[in-house]
Amino acid sequence: MTDREWFDLNNQIAGRVTRRWIPLAVVGGAGLLALLAVAVFDMARAWQAYWINYLFWMGLAQAGVILAALVYFTRGQWGGALVRLGLLQVAFLPVAVLLYVGIIIGAWFVLPWLHEDVHGKQWWLNIWFFLLRDSLAILALAATSLAFAYYMLRPEIGALREAGDTPYPAWLTRGWQGVRAERLRSERILLWLVPVLIILYAAVYTLLGFDMVMSLDPHWYSTLFGAYFFITTMYMGIAALVIVATIVRRRLAVEPHFASAQFHDLGKLMFAFCMLSGDFLWSQFLVIWYGDLPEENRFLLDRIRTQPWRTLSFIVLFGGFVLPFLILLNRRVKQIPLTLAAVALLILAVGFTERTLMILPSLPVGRIVPFVPEILISLGFAALYAMALLWALRHAPLVPAIPPHKRKQSGMLH
Repeated sequence: MTDREWFDLNNQIAGRVTRRWIPLAVVGGAGLLALLAVAVFDMARAWQAYWINYLFWMGLAQAGVILAALVYFTRGQWGGALVRLGLLQVAFLPVAVLLYVGIIIGAWFVLPWLHEDVHGKQWWLNIWFFLLRDSLAILALAATSLAFAYYMLRPEIGALREAGDTPYPAWLTRGWQGVRAERLRSERILLWLVPVLIILYAAVYTLLGFDMVMSLDPHWYSTLFGAYFFITTMYMGIAALVIVATIVRRRLAVEPHFASAQFHDLGKLMFAFCMLSGDFLWSQFLVIWYGDLPEENRFLLDRIRTQPWRTLSFIVLFGGFVLPFLILLNRRVKQIPLTLAAVALLILAVGFTERTLMILPSLPVGRIVPFVPEILISLGFAALYAMALLWALRHAPLVPAIPPHKRKQSGMLH
């Protein structure tokens, strides 16, 4: 692929996404109206659904960015447009920062420890300290992710703008100094920025796991839960990327840039995180079961001995870990995008169930069966997520430039 072909291809992709905004905007607006309508009549119900969806959708977007950071950090060459699609999910993170306002409001209706004795944990389970530390953590991670995306995309967008008119925003290349100089500058910054981002992700999502999930049952604790939370977030994020990539490759006619070998590699990574997530789940369960301490086993007993949580627990165990593990053992499944997307859809659906199972049983009020308002709230979040991704596809190149050291083999011009 020559420079001109790369330029034309990305311009064409950007032009194909402009007509897909209106239906998503309608769904997002309906979700928001549903939230407001439910909040008028049942505050707890509305903010519980908001809490679950916020953690779920923000986690998917953040995991895509972290996958791109991991591939860059390990100097992986397999990702191409597939991993770039994960990076472009960074567009949802500023939206997630704004949506944290809903968490601030909903905290008063969701957090049970605001209305009970927490036995010496008041210094940590303090509503103002809670909101301050989590908001700063989410803001820091979002800012670092945006900086990573900026320095990854700036050299390419600048090169495209040098080649001719593009729909990509000029502010991304303000102070442009030429492709070679900008690439060297970006590489120097990314050399230290990427490790910081990866470590910050683990720290922030450990904190969110402790604060926004584990603290809902303030008398239960697990030192392993934070790690389980950010590992399963990555697991679900990879599954989401498989689904999005399967849709994008057909809708935007970019099949040659989403090869079956790349889906195979992503499938192997999903398989690895399936085993890792299952291992963390089992490790946490085994220690709590073997220790048999009242302050530890309460969390599990509420979910494995009480209906309907018992049924949901087995759905999560088998649908989220056992069944995907058995299916992904087959190499052919990982090579066909549609079959891999079907497995990923199962993982994502069960992942949402798992987040619900982690949160609702700990709350004093909870609707077990979702009705129209909960469904619309979820669709509203999904629409915002899709709109952010479409905006990114419109404003950043999906197909990355070929690295300079591989241009001779590929035929791309200097």
